[in-house]
Amino acid sequence: MEDKCPKCGETLLTKTIQKKIGSGSIDYPIAQTCPKCKWSKDLTGAGDIAAKPVMADAGAARKEEAKTEIKTDIKTKVQTVAPSKPAPSSGGINAIIPIVLTILVLGAIAWVFFINPAQKEQAVTTPMPTPVPTPVVTQTPVRTLASAPAPEVAASGKQFFMRLETNRGFNPTNRTIKPGDEIVWTNDGTYSVTLISSESLFDEKILNNAKRTNYTFLKTGTFSFYLKEDKSLTGTIVVEH
Repeated sequence: MEDKCPKCGETLLTKTIQKKIGSGSIDYPIAQTCPKCKWSKDLTGAGDIAAKPVMADAGAARKEEAKTEIKTDIKTKVQTVAPSKPAPSSGGINAIIPIVLTILVLGAIAWVFFINPAQKEQAVTTPMPTPVPTPVVTQTPVRTLASAPAPEVAASGKQFFMRLETNRGFNPTNRTIKPGDEIVWTNDGTYSVTLISSESLFDEKILNNAKRTNYTFLKTGTFSFYLKEDKSLTGTIVVEH
């Protein structure tokens, strides 16, 4: 079956090359060309080949060269005919500068010595405002009554116990008593502990195993205690009526 040109329908001419295979050879098609409209197709995978007229490109190139030569010739003639502009001289500028400075100086003198008399009088006769003294505010000190210290009471003879341990601290951690009551701390742990009063009610109390110490609270208030070996282990005694 013959292949037809997709543009004009003419039968296409197929170009082939011989390739040797073993002892024989085969014709391998490489391109198809239309003898009428010059349409071509590359069968090797390189794409369609469009024929370009060489003579037309050459003629266009000559026209572009002729245009370039004409433009160059016209530009050269214009540059030759155009007169050169004289460079500005600095002598004229240097002569004008002193004149301008003289005018400015004369204007300043006229402004100083020939000022409007009304403005001068206003500047002289305008009175300065009298400063108003700022009143001094004195504050009367307010007397505060000091709170009377809580009266001491006699010992009641009642005892309340708190156990101490190296790892567990105070048991119970809080206890509420009356003025005159006594607290007894006992070391129930294996190791010795040091009892310290945050309000310095007494000196450090070192308690070995099963040892005890006591203190009688004669005033109302809240009192804190802790173990020297671990300050996070704390106890509180609240004394109230």
